[in-house]
Amino acid sequence: MKADILPVVTSSDINSYSMARAFHEAYGVKSLMIARKISGTIDYSKILDFRCEPNLTDDEVFMDTLRGIYEEFKDQYKHIIILGCTDHYVRLIVKHKKELSKMFVVPYADQKVLDNLILKENFYKLCDKNKVDYPATKIFKHGDDPKKASVNFPYPVILKPSDSADYFAHEFEGQYKVYTIENQTELRKVLKQIYDAGYSGNMIMQDRIPGADSAMYDLHCFVGRDHKVQYMNLGNVLLEEHTPMGLGSNAATITVYNEPLMLQIRDLLESIGMEGWCDADLKYDERDGKIKIFEINIRQGRSHYRNTGAGYNVAKYIVDAYIYNKKKKLLLVNEPYFWHVIPKSLVLKYISDDKKAEVKKLIREKKVCTSLFYPGDKSFRRNLYLFLRDVNMRRKYKKYY
Repeated sequence: MKADILPVVTSSDINSYSMARAFHEAYGVKSLMIARKISGTIDYSKILDFRCEPNLTDDEVFMDTLRGIYEEFKDQYKHIIILGCTDHYVRLIVKHKKELSKMFVVPYADQKVLDNLILKENFYKLCDKNKVDYPATKIFKHGDDPKKASVNFPYPVILKPSDSADYFAHEFEGQYKVYTIENQTELRKVLKQIYDAGYSGNMIMQDRIPGADSAMYDLHCFVGRDHKVQYMNLGNVLLEEHTPMGLGSNAATITVYNEPLMLQIRDLLESIGMEGWCDADLKYDERDGKIKIFEINIRQGRSHYRNTGAGYNVAKYIVDAYIYNKKKKLLLVNEPYFWHVIPKSLVLKYISDDKKAEVKKLIREKKVCTSLFYPGDKSFRRNLYLFLRDVNMRRKYKKYY
């Protein structure tokens, strides 16, 4: 007799582990995880089987690997679900969606839909059309001369790639996920460095919204196969990571509620025919009192265990929509909940006093979760890794914050 579900999870980061954990919690199944290399995040885990493919980001290798997995497991499982946990893997899945859909459950929209979100210049046009606020923005196009780059808003400015998957495929010394540029000389220097490394997309030059980590928000959304949004969970970021490559990655959030904002983004997603999980990054601008959107990621964000921990299992939403064809009414989550992926004591050390009181209250009420410490996935070696990870996090914040 065939088992019901095999999740095939690409990448090996916190996002990937959280997805495997969600499937294990909901259905008691082990995920098959494939990535270029193993990470401490998933090492010694009992809730997944790991396979290493060093060239997995290569288009042909990726498809050959998935064809092999399907042939190996098609007689053992009724449903094999392919899940991308980085933008690059989602793009590969969507590129080959027609073929993959004959073998796997593919919980993603079509290429044309995702291009509206992936390429930021397309995305900001959508924001204009749907009246969603975003920071003042200027596009630097591939092929333009970095020596002539300029902006028409004050420094410092934010500089980031329009096509993050292509950007991270061209690594170089001093590479950042997002740059804070202090003047025109630095802007031109960094642009030259990026394009000399081989990046072929456009760059986004953007007004830098002032404010601490706590001015940031992220919005998790699930859209069904009928292109109707089923679920939205808005998080106020308490603390981000502060290492060069981790800058902008959430380390702790609290669930909050903002119905007008959530409905605006619902309308945008439904207008383009979105499907599956996605995650919007936003920031409150104290200068005009508006929350402004930066981007919508075409996958669940790294903090998505916030949903599962609070009782809204992300795996169940995928299975209900794509296997059982269930349609659900829109749910806007309105209960405060605390998620963290660094030690609680570290969160409390760096956040403001008013946020501390709220976090402590949620901890007392047991409205709290963390992605990596899973009671169903304990072993001496895994516990040791997680302990040492926490020690290392304390060192990083001391150095970079």
